[in-house]
Amino acid sequence: MTSSLTMAETEATNFLKVLLQKDPEQVQTWLRMVWAEQQQVPEKFNWLGLAEVSTFRAQELANEESNKSHSESLAWAKIASSVYKFLAENNPSFSERYLDSLMTLRAYMILKFGALPGNPVLDIQQIVTYFFDNLHISYQEALIKATDWREALAANNPEETQKKFDSELEDIRKLRLIKSRLGIIKQLSKFLPNEELNIWISLWEKLP
Repeated sequence: MTSSLTMAETEATNFLKVLLQKDPEQVQTWLRMVWAEQQQVPEKFNWLGLAEVSTFRAQELANEESNKSHSESLAWAKIASSVYKFLAENNPSFSERYLDSLMTLRAYMILKFGALPGNPVLDIQQIVTYFFDNLHISYQEALIKATDWREALAANNPEETQKKFDSELEDIRKLRLIKSRLGIIKQLSKFLPNEELNIWISLWEKLP
C-alpha cells in the first residue's frame, strides 16, 4: 500500500511539473478538458500546488512592463481563479481558505490592472458579492461586539479578558475574519463606490 501510494504521488508530482512547463493557454485547455470530464487527472494530483504556482506567476508577471507579460499574468491568474473555485467546491471544510486566496489574488490583479466588469479575474463586483454573502453578522452587531471587545481590552484585566475570549471565541473568529477581508477590500476603495461597503471599511480599525 505504501509503495503504491508513493508511486501515485510521484506520478502526480511529475505530471504537475510537466504541466507547469507549458504556456498558460495549454494549461487552460487541459483544465477545460478536465472540467468537461474529457481528461483524466492523476491520482493524488496537487491542485493547491497548481493554484499557488499559478498565483505566483500571475503576480510576478504583473510586475513586468511588457504587454505580453501582462497578458500572461492575467492568463495565469485565470487558471489560479478556476482552480481555487474548484478546490472550494470540492473541499467544504477549507472552502473559506480557498475563496479568501482567490479574493486576495483578484484584489492584487485589480490594483495592477484596474477593475473590469465581467472579467473572470478583474471583476471587482465578485469580491464585493463574496464579502456580503459570507458575513453571517450585521453591521450593527459587529459594531457592538467590536466596541465591547475594545472596552474589555482597555480595562487591562488579563484574567477577565481571557475568560471573555474563551466564552466568545466564535464571535471573535468572525470579527477577525471580517477584518482580514476588509483589509483586502480597503486597498480597492478607489474602485468601490459602494456606500454600504464603505461603512464596513470604516469599522476595520475597531475590529479585534
